[in-house]
Amino acid sequence: MYLPVSVYKNTLRLIGVLFICVGVFLGYSAFQALFDPSVTINLNGVERNDAEAKMFSLILPLVLIFSGSALFISKGENLTSLHKARETFWSIFHGK
Repeated sequence: MYLPVSVYKNTLRLIGVLFICVGVFLGYSAFQALFDPSVTINLNGVERNDAEAKMFSLILPLVLIFSGSALFISKGENLTSLHKARETFWSIFHGK
């Protein structure tokens, strides 16, 4: 017994919105740190305040925002084909 595709689609959209919110929240502080010369970033136990370390701290929020956007705008056709492939795979074991 599987849930309908609409449940998966809505769940992925919810996860996408959460990723976007967390990415914006983390990105806001990383963006402020980028332009503040007194902020130090701790990378592998080393306190650094150069632009490279500050740009590195901006990578995770950008990845979260882009992946959240991709999850949010995903179409139902992709999810339907994934759902059918999963049902086909599990039908081997369940004898359907």
